[in-house]
Amino acid sequence: MPEERFISPCIRSPGARLIKSPKFYLADSGLACFLAGMEELAPDNSLKGAMLETWVAQNLVSILDFAWPRAEIFFWNIQGRHEVDFVIEAAGRCIAIEVKAAARWESGDLASLKAFLAGTPHCIAGILAYNGTTAVRLGDRLWAVPISALLS
Repeated sequence: MPEERFISPCIRSPGARLIKSPKFYLADSGLACFLAGMEELAPDNSLKGAMLETWVAQNLVSILDFAWPRAEIFFWNIQGRHEVDFVIEAAGRCIAIEVKAAARWESGDLASLKAFLAGTPHCIAGILAYNGTTAVRLGDRLWAVPISALLS
């Protein structure tokens, strides 16, 4: 039976984390695609981004469980304004990761990462994970990294 994974919101107060809604991911991205009726990730499919995010979540959780077991994974959301897909925290530091299905990014794709970095001095890196082939430094603590490199 496939497992599900709940990812809590990134909130400083542990008590507040309990009352905010977590994100839900199926631990098997192939099953998620099947249940959504997707035989392939066509470029125009409206669920493409969500399915890619599910696949990245599945892989990040596996990598963290193996290589960094004390790390916790969250998401960050300012309702209607900003969202960062994954925030990985350990030992008083964090890394923010925003997943984009596109092979190119635009400056607007960085707005949420920049907002998170501006309000989170203990964040050591903001990463835009995208379907391109080249890692690029975009600014102080900000990079665009191919999803394949992030998960390798």
